[in-house]
Amino acid sequence: MKIGFLLLSSLCSLALALPAGGAELVFGVSTGSAMPMTRFHGEELSGGLLKDVGDALAHELKLRPRYLTLPRKRVEAALAHGTVDLLCDLRPEWLDSPRWQWSETVFSNRMIIVGRTDTAPLGSLRELAGARTGTITGYRYPLLDHELGPQFVRDDTASDDLNLRKLLRRRFNYMVTNSLYYDYQRRAHAERARLSRAVLAVEPFDTYCALPPGGKLTLAQVNRALLALRKNGRMQAILATYQPAN
Repeated sequence: MKIGFLLLSSLCSLALALPAGGAELVFGVSTGSAMPMTRFHGEELSGGLLKDVGDALAHELKLRPRYLTLPRKRVEAALAHGTVDLLCDLRPEWLDSPRWQWSETVFSNRMIIVGRTDTAPLGSLRELAGARTGTITGYRYPLLDHELGPQFVRDDTASDDLNLRKLLRRRFNYMVTNSLYYDYQRRAHAERARLSRAVLAVEPFDTYCALPPGGKLTLAQVNRALLALRKNGRMQAILATYQPAN
């Protein structure tokens, strides 16, 4: 309870201290993500890990945060055209251009295959061969492509939430997702009793922020700000609010 109060006080202080005007820091945010990463009100980002961390990062950099929501396929173009300054929660192999600069780790996560409580367990990725599998439009799954080749049968939709809905409606038996998303849904979703534990843990992965060379910020500035958020405990406090209690 004390931790929650301290975090609430910290976030309220942060909100009050955010610059009201002046230079902006524009984050590109994919509409394909969902809670705990993102909460949308219409087309506006209204909450979630990406907003909380983005607000804290902007505050550390003494800039005013703004969030531009985009379909997954358009986020890299926004960075290339200078429409946004940062894309966070990504990996180099998920984007096309090799020219982006990459920050230190922002989030640590795990790729997992999940199903319903009546879904058969999987011994390996090979057992997914030929099975229609829930995936997200515009997302890349290099390991599954490598392991399964043409037998990786994607069933794309716009977001994790829509995929979960299709899984529960038996449109398919398996979906690819990540542990941050799924652990949150297994304690918050209205039909959580029907959600199995991870059917198969695929691999751990870290995600980063991408920024253009010669952009508004240098890589060193972003990394210093991320380090400061870890040293002062703000990053850990933000993450703790979205993770299951022990």
